Amino acid sequence: MIWGAVAYLVTTLGTLLTDYLTRLHISPLLGSVLATAVGLVLVVVGVLIDAAKEGEAQGAPATAGYPQPYYEPYRPYQSGKRGGDAQTYQGGTYLPATRPARRSAASVAGVLALVLLFCGGGGFAIAYGAQSLGQRAIGWLDEQAKPGWEKKTEDPGRERLARAASRTEGALSVTVTSVRVNTEVTMVTITAKNSGTDSLNLPVFNNAQLGAAGASTLDADPAAGSFSGTVAAKGQATGTIVFDGAIPAGTTRATLSFAHVQGSLKGPDSISVDIALTAS
Repeated sequence: MIWGAVAYLVTTLGTLLTDYLTRLHISPLLGSVLATAVGLVLVVVGVLIDAAKEGEAQGAPATAGYPQPYYEPYRPYQSGKRGGDAQTYQGGTYLPATRPARRSAASVAGVLALVLLFCGGGGFAIAYGAQSLGQRAIGWLDEQAKPGWEKKTEDPGRERLARAASRTEGALSVTVTSVRVNTEVTMVTITAKNSGTDSLNLPVFNNAQLGAAGASTLDADPAAGSFSGTVAAKGQATGTIVFDGAIPAGTTRATLSFAHVQGSLKGPDSISVDIALTAS
C-alpha cells in the first residue's frame, strides 16, 4: 500500500507539472520536449519503485509459499495382503525454495537506456515532425486563403524609375518616387501634397491610370494598393498604387494620371505626371 501511494503521488505530481509546462508561453516543439522529459522521469521512478518492491519480496523466508516435507503415517503389517514389511516412514521430497532472479545494475541501466532511446528520441522526433508538418499545413492553408491582390504584390519587382518625377497643379503637387514592375503588376509609389485650405481627394478606382507609349493603358486595383487618395488641407499623403499589368521592357516613358481631383472648387480638376523609366 505504501508503494502504491508513492506511485500515485509521483504520477499526480508529473501530471500537474506537465499541465503547468504546457501553459507557459513556449513553442509547441519545446512544450512537447518538456512533456516527454517529464514522462521519462515518471518511467524511471516507476522502474525504481518496482525494484524496491522486489527488494522487499526477496527478504521473505526462503520456504514461504512452498511445499513442506511429506511424512506418511505408520501402517502395521497385515497378513494375507501383498506387500513387504511395514514401513514406518516414507521420506518426503523437500523442495528447496527458489528466489526470483535479482535484477543487476547492468540490466536496470539497459532498460533505462532503451527507455531514453525509444521514448525520448522517438518522442522528440514525433514532436518535431508534427510541428514541421503542422507548419507546412498552416502555410499551405494561409496561401490558399490569401486574396489575389495580395499574391500579385508579393514579388517586389524590379525598380524601373530613372529619376523622381513631379507635377504641380494649383494647390496640389504629385511626386512619383518609385516604379516597380513584376510579371503581373506595376507598382507606383507617390507623395501628394496639398498647400490649399480645402481637403482634396484623388480617387484610385476608375480614376487613376498609367499609360506608356506602345502599350495599353493600365487601370488601378484599389484593393491592392496603399494610397488612400485623401490629402488633407496643408498636408500630404504617401502610398502605392498597384496597376494590373506590367510595363513592357524597353519602355522609357510613362504617364500617371488622375482624371478627376475632387474636394475644392478652386481646382485642380485633374493632374498627370510624366515619368522617365529605365529600359529594363
